[in-house]
Amino acid sequence: MNPLSRLLQWVQEERTTGAPFSHGAVLGTTGRDGSPRTRMLGVHFDADGWPRFHTSPGSRKVEDLELNPRASLTFAFQHSLRSVSLEGTLEPIPRHQLIKDWLALEPSFRRSYLVFGHRSGLPLDATEALEQTLQGIPPGAENETPDSFIGYRFTGIGRVAFYSVGTGPFAQHEVFTRDEGSKEWKCLRVVP
Repeated sequence: MNPLSRLLQWVQEERTTGAPFSHGAVLGTTGRDGSPRTRMLGVHFDADGWPRFHTSPGSRKVEDLELNPRASLTFAFQHSLRSVSLEGTLEPIPRHQLIKDWLALEPSFRRSYLVFGHRSGLPLDATEALEQTLQGIPPGAENETPDSFIGYRFTGIGRVAFYSVGTGPFAQHEVFTRDEGSKEWKCLRVVP
């Protein structure tokens, strides 16, 4: 079984339970000083289940990934008491895909992003300043993909771990691994 197909299935199943952020995950990177850093973000998937996410050029994750493109991504499905963690290598999303991704987002989010995207992570004096800037954006401006809308996609995944708490006395834990460049996954059930 392809573990990315199972990941997509679990995201869909969590969505059907009414979870409002079923595609949310924690991205783990390494900072310049070697310290771990995590943050929550929304994940999108291509047709084959490969995950990608969007961000702004000034975010810490961009700095981290420029230094070390290896990262982890963990989904915690609260309604179904399951989780999936994967580890791999990321690369920037090409511009043509960013344009498609941008236009697939809700227009209201795109308008908001035009306000905060290029300033994400900078100090904020007052939320009212953001709201005022939002009001000044001309109609239709959200239809142009800004340069500040960037993203990353996993291009190499070497480990995917599924963890599930069931009704029995023990949880189930399966780990899929594959060597760099290999297309074949190895699956191992492990003690939870």
